Parts: sequence; C-alpha cells; structure tokens
Amino acid sequence: MQRVWCQVVIDTAQELLKTALAVPLQEVKTRELSQQGIELWVRRDDLLDAELSGNKFYKLFFNLQSARTKGYTQLISFGGAYSNHLHALAAAANRYGLRALGVIRGERPVKLSPTLIDAEAWGMKLIFISRTEYDRKTQADWLSELQACYGVSYLIPEGGANLEGARGMQLLGQALELQMQGDYTAACIAVGTGTSLAGLAAGIDQQKAAIGFSVLKGEGSLGLDIASTYRQLSVTRSIAADNWRLISGFHAGGYAKKPSGELFEFWRRFERETAIRLDPVYTIKMFWGIHSLAQQGYWPRGSRLVAIHSGGLQGRRGFICP
Repeated sequence: MQRVWCQVVIDTAQELLKTALAVPLQEVKTRELSQQGIELWVRRDDLLDAELSGNKFYKLFFNLQSARTKGYTQLISFGGAYSNHLHALAAAANRYGLRALGVIRGERPVKLSPTLIDAEAWGMKLIFISRTEYDRKTQADWLSELQACYGVSYLIPEGGANLEGARGMQLLGQALELQMQGDYTAACIAVGTGTSLAGLAAGIDQQKAAIGFSVLKGEGSLGLDIASTYRQLSVTRSIAADNWRLISGFHAGGYAKKPSGELFEFWRRFERETAIRLDPVYTIKMFWGIHSLAQQGYWPRGSRLVAIHSGGLQGRRGFICP
C-alpha cells in the first residue's frame, strides 16, 4: 500500500477529514481469527504521512491550529528518548514554520537515540532534565519557570494528551464511521494516555464500541481521564452510556518493555502472515489482545472488528525486531 500523502501542510479541519477519509482499510486474515469466525480490518493510519504517521498528527492538528491562531511561534512538550510524540512534533513544527522545544526525561546521553537525532535535525531544541524534575512537568510554578528560561511557548502535554488532541482523534472516528457506514462491531486502539480512545469513542456512532488496549502496567487515573475527556467531547450528544471500554492485561510487563516470549512470537507470526509492520510499544499489544480475546471467545462469531494502526514505526529503531 502507498502512503496517503507526504510533506503536505493541512490548514483546515475539512482538509484533514478529507485526508482521513483517504486512509485505506485493509482486511487481515490470520489463523486465530479465521478459526473463531472473526473479521478484522486495519485502518492504515501508519500510511498517513512519512513523518507524522498514525494518531500523532491527529493529536497535534488542533494544537497547531490553536498555537498559530493565538500567535505563538514556539511550541514546547515532553517525552522520552524514543517518544513518537516528540518525533512528530519536531517534524510538524519544521513543516509549519514554528520553533519547538522538547523536554527530555533523563540526562543527555553520549549518543542520542535515532528519534532525537531526527528531532534535532528538524530544528527541535532538546532540553534534558532529571527524572525527579521531569515529574513536575504538570506543576504550574515549574512550567512558569520553564517559560521564563526558554521563552513564551504554546504548551502541549506529553503525548498530546489534552482536549485539542482528543478532538483530532474524534475527527478520525468520524472518518471511520463514514468509511464503514456502520457495518462493524467495534473499533480497537492501543491506549497510553487515553486521549486517542476518548476521541475515537466520541467520533464513532454511540451504538458502536470503542475498545482500548492499555499498554501500561499500572493504570492509575487512566479510566477517569478517559471518561472526563470523552464527556467534554460529547457535550452536544445525548449520552445514555459511555461507548468505550478499557482492557488491561496485555501490557506484557509495562510500558516500552522489550517484547519477549509469547508476545515476541506473536509479533513475528503476525508480520509474516500480514506483511503489516507493528510498533513494539503500542500496536503490537493491541493486536495481541485482539487475537488472545478471540481465542477466549470474547468476540462473538461473526464480529467485524476495525483496528486503528496508530503508526509509531520510527520507534522500532530502539528494539530488536522480527
């Protein structure tokens, strides 16, 4: 399959929706799903753009719009050495003519990760801080100090986890609903901050389920965060009940842990059978969860599932891949 677009600046939500509607849906057949009578379609948002693939650009789009409308010329956000979010933010800032600051968890290493090498090449200024200091990234006084040091900036939370980020994913959900014309059972997505799940659920038909597979070992307030964001997005809808579910148990040891054992074997088999590359932090766990639940009889026979491929393939460079 070919990428949908590349190196293009999109300025309006209408243009973004038009692009989202062009994202291909690919039917995937695997042994486990066929045995259980489950139909799986993959929405190939990993093909959306060479640099801004998957859910990253949807989550950045309205943030970028807001920053430009308010007159900001500098963006600032947070992440680790292999952050898909910072990688996409650096690319987007470069494309849209904005300066970008990336606050990185941990001391600067002797050799930068491929992710951060790309970010610097696109003009992002990297700011390395201790893990203790990084834990203060949501505190107002610390953020004020940060802006005093580096200049007034439009703040985007780690992972693009704000209402603007969720609005972008809501648009993806709307595009999916138009593409499928309601002919599906549930839409599945990998979950880190929960922003993408909340947006997806608010964008699809309320009678359809949005299923999120958590990649975190400890969820904390994740469910409450998803519920809050979902309800903010759904103020114009008459909500009888939330149409999203969060599934745990497929984190394989925790966030960004190197896949091993059963998960690694699944990864190897899935890519061999489908020719679809997965990222080792997010999508691999979603697809593993979908298949495992199929074998447990969770999905009724005849279910038609849609899985959102949220990109992040640049992160493969930090792992041993099949």
